[in-house]
Amino acid sequence: MFVLFAVSNSARRARVVRLLLITILLASQLFPVFAPTAAARPVAGVLQTVGDFLSLGANTVRELQEALQVAGAEVRATLEQLMNDISTLIQTLSQTYQDNLNVTINSLDAATRNKLLELQGWIDQVNQTLQEDITLAGQTAKDVINKAGFEIRRAAQALEQSLKNVIVVGGETIAYVVDRAIYDAILVLSLILIGLGLLLFIVLVFKHKIPAGLPGVLIIAFMVIYLVLFGSLALIPSVRATAMAFTGVGLQQRLDKTSNQPHIVDVIPSKIVLGETQEIEIWGNALLPQGKSPTVKIAERSVPVSAASSQLIVVNVSTLNVPEGSTNLVLVYGEDDAIPAVVNIARITPTPAPPDLTLASFTVNPSSPVQRGNARATLVVVNQGQGPSQKFVVQWKPFAGHPGLSTSVPGLNAGQSQALTFDFAYPNAGTVDSVASVDVFNTVAETNEGNNSRTLQLSVRTAPPRQARITVTFTQITVHDDADPAASGELWLDFNISGRTGRWPTSGTKDVDSGKTYTINKSFQFVLTESEKLTVFVNGTDEDNPGFPTFDDHDPMGTVSNEFVSANEWGKGSHSRRSTCPDGCYTIHYTIAVTFLQ
Repeated sequence: MFVLFAVSNSARRARVVRLLLITILLASQLFPVFAPTAAARPVAGVLQTVGDFLSLGANTVRELQEALQVAGAEVRATLEQLMNDISTLIQTLSQTYQDNLNVTINSLDAATRNKLLELQGWIDQVNQTLQEDITLAGQTAKDVINKAGFEIRRAAQALEQSLKNVIVVGGETIAYVVDRAIYDAILVLSLILIGLGLLLFIVLVFKHKIPAGLPGVLIIAFMVIYLVLFGSLALIPSVRATAMAFTGVGLQQRLDKTSNQPHIVDVIPSKIVLGETQEIEIWGNALLPQGKSPTVKIAERSVPVSAASSQLIVVNVSTLNVPEGSTNLVLVYGEDDAIPAVVNIARITPTPAPPDLTLASFTVNPSSPVQRGNARATLVVVNQGQGPSQKFVVQWKPFAGHPGLSTSVPGLNAGQSQALTFDFAYPNAGTVDSVASVDVFNTVAETNEGNNSRTLQLSVRTAPPRQARITVTFTQITVHDDADPAASGELWLDFNISGRTGRWPTSGTKDVDSGKTYTINKSFQFVLTESEKLTVFVNGTDEDNPGFPTFDDHDPMGTVSNEFVSANEWGKGSHSRRSTCPDGCYTIHYTIAVTFLQ
């Protein structure tokens, strides 16, 4: 503090002049002209300034607010905590850097720079996760959010602690990190000195009078410089910071600042799906220099701006049509002034139009089938969808309990149809539900799965009694006992087949011996109706020589008698029957062939 006393003699005036000169010299040293610092190399990534980081954080908070509206209850608390942590971090940085948000990240001290870059990495992961799965339904998304939330909270706390006792002040091109306590102490000291100076000036003016001439001028000049000096230290933070930087008192770091030029921080979404993406958001700093809105171009094509502010420009890309792949997004402010970014262009992969299989028609001919008569079902299958179908199976069930008659169709194009036929004879009369189905095994994904079957109710008429041509052929006879112990037997057979008679041999007898088999090959053919039975009767006789009183004239060889009905097709097939064997004994072998006439 300088104390001035009014003087009335030349010696005292000389001392005052010397004191004023010294003060002016000291004041001039507090306002040096600093040479411009070397331009800082941009930090890796899209973030170049503290303001860029704050824009990234603010955008993430907005994304988290949208996610909270659709996320499940199990992740809601995590999202709210993460949003609060990022908001608190933004507030801390804003208070610390105040009007110096264009300080370059690369000029920060290593600890602060590394923390900001670490936070940027985790925030980018959060943004990417929210873009891929905003509902956080997948476990991977939940794990990323939980991990990112923990790491952001840890890094933010460390950063807040390191910035707790410092403050950033500066001018257009440079800023200073100074100790908050010393910074505030200089403010208080400057205010005290201003007060004392004003008090002394008043005493000097009103009590001692200001001397005339050069001494008076110097005293007034001194007082003006004194008030300007300490007033600047008290009222202008950048002057206070400059003084601390010059003297080194409380100075911790010098920071580079970028010029207030437009800068893109992020484009959301960075992938534009043509025909699907309606708008994109361009986040950054100073995007409207002097209130001027830029022309936005994507792949050299202008797109309309829907809304714009200093930190956000929203553009409409609903009608954009450019080639696929990575391309430039450019904010054009003038002929030679453009800010680029990169976006990815993709097209919607058209979803194949699904088919729709159905039955265009389903008929059974005759419409009232006759029992055991042939019924032919005709199914016309059509694909009335917009796309082709793959292979499928068509099935007809003549009645509900039938396992079904099936055929495979290799596929149908849109609008294509195919007729299929099935034949069936109903074994029983009555009313039945006949069902036709397409794509029985649901192998084709269709627009409508409810039109794949149709049902017809049929009345199956009772059939009239059938007639069949019956052929009974006696093939062989095996003689077990010829009833003639002294010699060979003389055998003949009498046949009665449903009233049709015959004899074997046709006349005379057949010499037979016990244990031997003989060929007969005699057939009877006739027609029977279903209500009639087939009867087979065979009588065997052994003829003895006449004139021998000790022997009968004929010995019975026994009979064979069988009865067959239409229910088992009149015994269709081969038969071997042993006779009743009263004296002699034999087995007759015969076949029954049945041919239905209708």
